[in-house]
Amino acid sequence: MKILAFISKISTTEFAVFDDGVQVLSRSVEHPAPALHTCLEPKEEGQFRLNAMLEVLDEETDIKLVDMIATQVECRDLPCGIYLIDRHLVDCFSTGSLEENHQRAAIFMAYTLAEFINDSYDAECIPIAVEPAIENEIMRDAVLSGLKGITRTPVFHFFSQRAAASIFAWENNKGLNDIRLIIAHLGTEISVGAYDRGRIIDSNSPLDGEGPFSPSTSGTLPTDELVDLCFSGKYDMDEMLAKVTTEGGLTAHLGSWKLSAVQEAWREGDERTRLLVRAMAGRVAKEIGARAAALRGMAEEIILTGPWAVFTEFTDEIESRVRWIASTRTCLYGNEFFMLANAATEIFRGNIKLFLYDKNNR
Repeated sequence: MKILAFISKISTTEFAVFDDGVQVLSRSVEHPAPALHTCLEPKEEGQFRLNAMLEVLDEETDIKLVDMIATQVECRDLPCGIYLIDRHLVDCFSTGSLEENHQRAAIFMAYTLAEFINDSYDAECIPIAVEPAIENEIMRDAVLSGLKGITRTPVFHFFSQRAAASIFAWENNKGLNDIRLIIAHLGTEISVGAYDRGRIIDSNSPLDGEGPFSPSTSGTLPTDELVDLCFSGKYDMDEMLAKVTTEGGLTAHLGSWKLSAVQEAWREGDERTRLLVRAMAGRVAKEIGARAAALRGMAEEIILTGPWAVFTEFTDEIESRVRWIASTRTCLYGNEFFMLANAATEIFRGNIKLFLYDKNNR
């Protein structure tokens, strides 16, 4: 069985191909922010991303042999579970807030590609969307905020964090219910979670402006200055959201969120880049400290994962600040795809129930 697993992130589309359980391809396509900003609806963004993905995919795999397409979505309108992507689901998620466009676009992409494969090659490719349980795992006291009427609903890199926990458990011959970890996903956005015996009990929500700044997100900002900027009349709501979700962090300071460009500047001795990367590492370390408190100081290990975990100068800066909490290890990127492929395999075998989305029974 051949499975295409992909994840639509703010400024990248990342995908992998599995053949009978073995990963045979892994790629990431970067999307320039100006091009994405012209896509006002999920369908537009989905088609743009799909075209870019197919340019790479067509050269390296035979798409007519794909049996299942699996994607990850973290839309707050979708209860946790694994869903068949049908026309009804696509229609229901054809509109929404701009900050969730990349997630909603993933549903359109999977459906459109499966429909093309089925119509063109008389095949039976099945598209599925996996919505992980996120809010249900977070501790009750962690969802409270200091403002009545506002409740935290963290959206973070659930698959990446849980996959890192699974690998740690396997390597140490432990059960998932026996381990406590701090897991930092280092990517275009950064999230740091506390894994406590089977649950991710707390994490910052990068798209809500929480936690460290990252290559593209602003992270936590001084509230008074942020409110002043919002009411300055210089920007509308969409422009402000872009500033904190796609045009913040390193992008705001350096004009680029590309890992290769930042690595090159660091290694060439650019002092501004080094200052910003060290500052970003310091913010990540502070977030790790917060998760250590959530675990009451009982973290067995700190795991750094995600695409930026290969940037050793960056991870060394983080490790030097948190080694007093626990030892640190790097879990290289790609594990989210295994989680998606495993979900598709279990659906294919009939071991997991596949849901149909009903907007009247959420």
